[in-house]
Amino acid sequence: ILSVSRFEVSGSKKQLELIRAFTDMCKQYPENIRGWKLILVGGSTPGNSYLEALLEAVAEAQCPIEIIPNAAVSEIKEYYRRAAIFWHACGLDEARPERVEHFGMTTVEAMQNYCVPIVIDGGGQREIVQHGDSGFRFSTLQELKSLSLAIMVDKERCQHMAAQAFSRSQL
Repeated sequence: ILSVSRFEVSGSKKQLELIRAFTDMCKQYPENIRGWKLILVGGSTPGNSYLEALLEAVAEAQCPIEIIPNAAVSEIKEYYRRAAIFWHACGLDEARPERVEHFGMTTVEAMQNYCVPIVIDGGGQREIVQHGDSGFRFSTLQELKSLSLAIMVDKERCQHMAAQAFSRSQL
């Protein structure tokens, strides 16, 4: 599972929530999670307190989670190629429209690499991801976990949705 977004000091990209969701899944469904990893890739600035909090959360989680700050473009492309699922949560629990992703180029990049997007049901993500066809949209972390598990345990469905995501990204 891949997430690509800046590690904003404000936490607006919601990576801490993604870490918590994946940690919950590891604890509640260890058999289903075996072999899966969450990778968070993004840009950061020196002394970023949010990035430090994320690293602490990963250390406490004791789950297969990696944080990759300031990766080269070639590395990011490789992460996209290797991922099966793409998570994006910017806008989760936000009431103000300006705090929701307006477009979401990283979602399209993931789809171009046959990743199934599971993204927040808001902003530009609604225009990109056709729920249940080329990916899923969620409103709560519980929905994120349930939708993720549904395709993690069903390889055929995951492959079909990945192909649909790729087709959708070409429009």
